[in-house]
Amino acid sequence: MTSAQASRVAEVTPPTSGLDWACRLLFESGGRVVSRRRSAGSPPAPAGFDRIESYLALPRAANPRLLVPLGSSQAAAAALARNHDATSTKARIGRAVLGAGLKVGLTQRVADRVDVYADRALSAAERPQHLLTEHLRGMFGRADLEMAVILGVPRLNRKPVLQVLAADGTVVGYVKAAWNELTAGLVRNETRVLRHLAATGSKTFTPPAFVAGGPWGELELIAASALPNAARPDQAQVFDPPVAVISEIAGLWGRSSAKLADSPYWAGVRERQATQAGSEVLDRAVEWVERAAGSTEIAFGAWHGDFTPWNMARLDEATYVWDWERAREAPAGLDLLHFLFQTVCRYEGKPPADAIESCSERAASLLPVLDVEPRSLPALWLLYRLELLLRYDEARTAGVLARQSKIHEGILEMFDRDMEAP
Repeated sequence: MTSAQASRVAEVTPPTSGLDWACRLLFESGGRVVSRRRSAGSPPAPAGFDRIESYLALPRAANPRLLVPLGSSQAAAAALARNHDATSTKARIGRAVLGAGLKVGLTQRVADRVDVYADRALSAAERPQHLLTEHLRGMFGRADLEMAVILGVPRLNRKPVLQVLAADGTVVGYVKAAWNELTAGLVRNETRVLRHLAATGSKTFTPPAFVAGGPWGELELIAASALPNAARPDQAQVFDPPVAVISEIAGLWGRSSAKLADSPYWAGVRERQATQAGSEVLDRAVEWVERAAGSTEIAFGAWHGDFTPWNMARLDEATYVWDWERAREAPAGLDLLHFLFQTVCRYEGKPPADAIESCSERAASLLPVLDVEPRSLPALWLLYRLELLLRYDEARTAGVLARQSKIHEGILEMFDRDMEAP
């Protein structure tokens, strides 16, 4: 049995699917706040409770990607318009149809709806402790705010992202709601990184401003300012990595070089491996990568961790970069490989092995701009593949890996092929 087949057998159904999960996470609080779907089979609201909020589950309750607030039609329309999860032509057309329906009230009549009820006895002081929207209004210091919930597609680090909007539809900020150990660690890391960027400044890019963070009930939150955005990444920029930005990020915490096996980075990989005890595939891959590249001299710096065209906007010669939750010390050049690899996989549909082959010549030509030796490229590709494997295994351990993605399966197959080669 190959590693890909073994991993497929071990797949689990994640708790992060469906509308009920999102409602329990965001709209249920100690029996003082409850949510109900507006359908024939839904239980009635408890006696003594008042309906205070309503949301539309789009595109449908069975597979919600977005919960749109109904407290303001302008905020609802803006939430849908600024939701960039739709990348295919079919999805964009569907979003446009829903948006047009919101403006005339049609979508409100046909879409699945969730109502939120609060105990009438909740005092003004208690409301922010039990109502997430009230807590967010306190975080941003404004009483006129609505909350949309971006669920997106099921993925490794899936967590609700709360889009905070003014009644007129202006996007004020975004809040990530971490719900388990894996996502809470990512949120705390992003808090650390945004605070560092605010203190040191940046020349080639603009990150979100950190607003507030910390626990709320069982969630760990981080609130950040909204950045300018575009409906979709410009097609001419999709395959054009902003190398100056990558270079500045690589130097955020200083630069160094060392043999891979002797580096603090590799010690960190070993620590992550140790927390995934029992993963035979990962254990074999780590040992194999160390044998193959442990003596290679590697340039180290930092990386964003998810540097892609959809996590940035390039407008009027300015670059805005968000989603810093995976930023950490790493081999310099990994952001470049991630940008090229993910772009080719997503926009050209190539499997991982073909994507790496097609990206390698471009990567080698750009590495010197980052002060990285092109001869280290084979080792960098191994480390990038191993990073993806680590993330998949961490998600499996956290119970949020529903099924293998095509990238995951392709990475496993590449390791199988390489580790079994004579």
